[in-house]
Amino acid sequence: MNNGNAKWSSGRLDVGFYALNKLASAGVVLLLLTVIGRVWPSGMEKPAELLGLSMEQKEWVYGYALIASLVADALLSFLPKLAKSLQIGLYAAVGFGFFALFNGGSPDQLWIRASLGAVTLLLFLWGKYAFPADSLITPIFAIAVPLLCWAI
Repeated sequence: MNNGNAKWSSGRLDVGFYALNKLASAGVVLLLLTVIGRVWPSGMEKPAELLGLSMEQKEWVYGYALIASLVADALLSFLPKLAKSLQIGLYAAVGFGFFALFNGGSPDQLWIRASLGAVTLLLFLWGKYAFPADSLITPIFAIAVPLLCWAI
């Protein structure tokens, strides 16, 4: 009986580390979008306006990209163990399709939005391997970086 409780506890811990990893990856994407928004020339239209989008960065990251990343991970869990190149292809395809189909905005920029969605999802895949569970950098990017980006 005691062994079953340890297994259950370990499973909850794994889910917590998974969630922390996803939030840290979202923090990286949010940081990149914030930096791009800050260094973007003031005379030009903002990147979101160029794409015909009226959403905020947090909607792009947490409303679309994080959910698309969860969908990509769910698809990966149904497939047998894939090579990294196939994982990259799956993440890019899910990002491309998700941002092309479920994102509002101008239909003229559909390919640009979908391509940026694929790149965004590839950042989430990179974060899957870049943020280990036992590192202090993971909670910093999961909690502190988004708070800093929203404060700016």
